[in-house]
Amino acid sequence: MRAARLEETHEVSKALATKKKPPEKKSRANAKPRPRKREGRTDTMLQVLRSKGMLSQLQILVIDTLRCLRLKELNADIRIGLDDPADTGLLFALIGPAAVFVRSIWPHQIRVVPSFEDEAILEGHVHGTVSVQPIQLIPPFLRFVFSSPTFNVLKVLTLNLWKRQK
Repeated sequence: MRAARLEETHEVSKALATKKKPPEKKSRANAKPRPRKREGRTDTMLQVLRSKGMLSQLQILVIDTLRCLRLKELNADIRIGLDDPADTGLLFALIGPAAVFVRSIWPHQIRVVPSFEDEAILEGHVHGTVSVQPIQLIPPFLRFVFSSPTFNVLKVLTLNLWKRQK
């Protein structure tokens, strides 16, 4: 009697499994928005960086921005050593005279000291003060914003955004 009940249950579940209807498709208006894929973002960033002339425009922007900065104070105290004391001596044969020359013509304090211990070491302390007048940053940024590579990048970004919304 028990065996018969198991067979009946098995048949019922099998019958239920075959009668399942395919799920109905929801309309787009009621559907949840799909999560954005990160792959699209990386592809877009690569397109931006690969666009003709964009890297050179970014380089010009960085250089022009750095030119607007004024170094008011710079103090550096650095200790350098290599594994072999002989290598440290050769390194300071090059660095020493250059450091003395820079110290004599530059008003900022920079001190580079050799370490002849049997271990590689680079330690030090650098402190500086930089001033900038924000109005001086306007021409480099305007030059960057109104350059043709920037317009090309804006076109690529707009087209990618438009394609995603479709």
